[in-house]
Amino acid sequence: MFFHAYMYGPLQGKLRLYSAQVIRASGVAMSSDWEVLASILVRDLGKKLAAGIDLEGYEVKSGQGGGSYEYQYHKNTGREKLKKDMQVGHLFFDHRDNLRHVDLRYAHGSSMKNEFFKEWLEKYPDPYPQRYRKSIPFRWVRDNATLLMTLTDGEVTYPKTMPSANSNKIK
Repeated sequence: MFFHAYMYGPLQGKLRLYSAQVIRASGVAMSSDWEVLASILVRDLGKKLAAGIDLEGYEVKSGQGGGSYEYQYHKNTGREKLKKDMQVGHLFFDHRDNLRHVDLRYAHGSSMKNEFFKEWLEKYPDPYPQRYRKSIPFRWVRDNATLLMTLTDGEVTYPKTMPSANSNKIK
């Protein structure tokens, strides 16, 4: 419901208005939108007011149309954040066509440790530049993470849901 009511539906309405006014639309969703959606789906509260991962046990990433997923590490907390990334789950949203198609995939940090996080930690810059940014390619996520959900035109199309036993009863 959150996705349809607060992300997909409003965007489709804005796109119609922008088109009527011949104005190009910019970004489709804020990172905090994806974090709230993930929080609802995995029933895990956010930690955005504190440094570190996005939720209690998950890092949330979004990418558009097969783009890579960026990780950004800050000067004072970056090393600890990298270590935490190895120990928590990672939720990857891939969206395209103005949220008409969204895939959510999951990988645990331990599955990314050797290929990404360990090397990033070993090469952590000293002296530290303004930002330390790294990324995980969409291809790795597509090939290695587990597909949890697909949304098509605002509705869940994967996994297929079965009607409940009570939905077929005549009242």
